[in-house]
Amino acid sequence: MDNHDDLLINRTSSSASTPLLLDQEASDILNECDNLLPPLPNNPHIGRLDPRRWFLHWRIWSSKLGRLGSNIVSPFLEERGSSQAVLTGLCTLFVTGTILGLILPKSAALPTPWYRIVSSVIGYTYFLCWSVSFYPQVISNWKRKSTDGLSADFCGLNVLGFAFYATYNLCFYYSTKIQHQYQQRHHDGSKVTVQSNDVAFAVHALVLSLITFCQIIYYSNRRNAHHPHKVIGILMALIVTAVLICFVLVLVGKYEWLDLLYMLSYIKVTISLIKYVPQVILNYQRKSTVGWSIWNIILDFTGGLLSDLQLIGDCADFGDWTGITGNLAKFGLGFVSISFDIIFMVQHYVLYPGQHADTPTTPLLHLPDEVEEEQVGRRYNNEDESDSGLLGG
Repeated sequence: MDNHDDLLINRTSSSASTPLLLDQEASDILNECDNLLPPLPNNPHIGRLDPRRWFLHWRIWSSKLGRLGSNIVSPFLEERGSSQAVLTGLCTLFVTGTILGLILPKSAALPTPWYRIVSSVIGYTYFLCWSVSFYPQVISNWKRKSTDGLSADFCGLNVLGFAFYATYNLCFYYSTKIQHQYQQRHHDGSKVTVQSNDVAFAVHALVLSLITFCQIIYYSNRRNAHHPHKVIGILMALIVTAVLICFVLVLVGKYEWLDLLYMLSYIKVTISLIKYVPQVILNYQRKSTVGWSIWNIILDFTGGLLSDLQLIGDCADFGDWTGITGNLAKFGLGFVSISFDIIFMVQHYVLYPGQHADTPTTPLLHLPDEVEEEQVGRRYNNEDESDSGLLGG
């Protein structure tokens, strides 16, 4: 045949022996189109309107976009935490955070215009780091069909802590009454340092923590599953009871709503101190960090550094350091995360290295294999050459 448009327009039995340079999926759909669509005139210019031709181009570009997405996601699924994967993953998040910080709304409360951009970039980068840190663990649990190596006590405390932290941030950001009480207590004109990215992270973290905890429950009957201790359950019940008592005292006028929120922030920091301990002990008992995602640690560490950096920068820009004492939850959360993440990295890279086998991972996106990709690429190039010849004619 003179060109590939003829092949798409008029595939007769005589041309059935001509190999189609398409993957099997594309070939099947083209065959279906042949059965459903009437034959078009044997004119290469009309052939450009054939839906089968447009499908071919869509299939090529969707394959390229799928491979790009797979390359972006793959570093975060590498469980060994190699230097190349860590560098690639962090660069991706820093670039994405910079773009979000530049295009999304900034905090109008910050007095210095240029620092609004800096604070926004730092804020959305730490938001991405802390938010993405939940996904590798969820995906690892799902792929392994097990939560072996993941502490159930850690997951339960995580849900409770982020429930309090989300409430704290939502109230500070949206409630004018809370903001007014804050300004009265921390000198006139003091600004609340909770920003939109703090709210987004807290709510997102709560949702992902719930998903991980549901995985713990779902895989609890599987082998090697780690079950929560009764002591942790009793502790969580006592914490919830204390919060309910404080809530009633606020309703009767003994305390302000701001006091309740501060209580939630202190509990969140306390939970962060407690929740990591069972995981450290579990890693020590197993002499391994397999099942405990290293990306959870690396991104938590990076997010903690950036979170405290943003808070210190915001206070310096305001010229009011009460923003740290007035937002102890954010500062304390970042500091506690950094401290424990250092312990986890020592366990993973120094004490128990080489535990993660270099096994192939199942791609999240279905892509054609190398042979099929090469075939589709050749077909694409041939059609471009055919188009150039037709335009030239």
